[in-house]
Amino acid sequence: MNTKKYLIAGALALTMSAPAMAQEVNYAKALEPITAALKAAPNDPKAAKDLIKEYQKTFKKDEEAIVALGNVYLLQHNFTEAEALANSVINNKKFNGSKAYVLLGDIAAIQDSIGNAGAAAQQYQTAISLDPHNVTAYERYAKVYRHVNSKVAVAKLEELRKVEPNYPVEATAAEIMLNDGKYKEALAWYNKANPANMSEDNFYNYGFAAYITKDYQKALDVAKQGLQKFPNSEYLSRIAMMAAVELKDYPTAISYANTVFAGKGKKVSNDYDVYAKALCGNKQYDEAIANVNKALDLDKNNLEPMKTLAAIYTAQGNEDKALDVQKEYLSKSKKATSSDYAALASTYIAKAEGITDRAAKNEVLAKAIAVYEDMITKFPSISDWIWLNEANAAQLMNDPDKVADIYKKVAAFEEAKPSLDEDSKSYLENVYYGLGYYNSKKGNKQEADEYYNKVLKVNPNNENAKKALGM
Repeated sequence: MNTKKYLIAGALALTMSAPAMAQEVNYAKALEPITAALKAAPNDPKAAKDLIKEYQKTFKKDEEAIVALGNVYLLQHNFTEAEALANSVINNKKFNGSKAYVLLGDIAAIQDSIGNAGAAAQQYQTAISLDPHNVTAYERYAKVYRHVNSKVAVAKLEELRKVEPNYPVEATAAEIMLNDGKYKEALAWYNKANPANMSEDNFYNYGFAAYITKDYQKALDVAKQGLQKFPNSEYLSRIAMMAAVELKDYPTAISYANTVFAGKGKKVSNDYDVYAKALCGNKQYDEAIANVNKALDLDKNNLEPMKTLAAIYTAQGNEDKALDVQKEYLSKSKKATSSDYAALASTYIAKAEGITDRAAKNEVLAKAIAVYEDMITKFPSISDWIWLNEANAAQLMNDPDKVADIYKKVAAFEEAKPSLDEDSKSYLENVYYGLGYYNSKKGNKQEADEYYNKVLKVNPNNENAKKALGM
């Protein structure tokens, strides 16, 4: 064997690889002014002309750099120039061409208004045939094909695992589902994934999928598992903090919040808002208010922290301040929900419970009832639920006649439905029994018995109704 020959060949390989690595860094920097110029004048064909000419001259032997310039054009939706650069790489026999075919696939995917994935998938498949280790090509193939046939999409990722044994197929499939807003499907894929092959982003998205589907314990467990692999990750700690607050484990939430705020990553309004909820739950009210104010200052358009501020005032027993904040929120927010209005009514009720004078108490309860009446017009589809809450307020006013009137409204609302779900049956059972009891107290035995019999039609096993009928 000619040892000297191999030594020289090895030395040559080393000298060639060093400039290539340096150039990889340089082309990214060289693209920055080009990208800025194209963004500044997207309709000017001469924009960055000299910069691009110099770039192409400098990196004419660098396949990756040329494709990177094509991607800059792609981001500007200049498909003609992007395609021309991709084809220049493909037609150069000295280049492999796999990355260029990925670029052609990306162009086809963006231009595909039908969503059939065929043209893009064909280009990605060519990229794979040229470089079976081109991970991006497999991933893009799977992403464009997910709407056509999700099984085929995942099968393509399985192909990748044959050449890259540690590739996280399940995690990537989950990411695809997550990007489509299919959170339950994403969670199912994450559950199949091997944690040993999962990145920090994988763990974060896994925890987020669990959180968004309201599996808060799962979200916390996933974050904890990820933190074992990526200690002190502020991103995983953020998920843990959010989940712990939902689980009302406030000391744990605060401990994770400390990691979040110790990190160097950007903090958003929601971070301070969630932290405030944890502090409130831990009865650290002054600190909670300070953090809510930070949340409001950080994003003037985000009104959600106002609800947290109202909750803090309520926890302090300061219902008047809470009411002021809630009313301000409802006057400003275009996203107010039925729960937000119900929270205002609940605060009135909480205030009334602390009042001993009957007239003053009833005056406040009347304001709660007025909120519920307003809700009926805003959210008619849940009138039954609203009326039942209103009836509870009327009971606190010691007004059985009003309670009975409301119960009749609920009964009519449910009886008008073509079919009854479990909630509707439960509502009917309760209001029928309440009306039976009301009429019994009024001495209207016949009418009372009619309502008790209606209870048994809804639930034949209601023992209270049976007892009232002497059964």
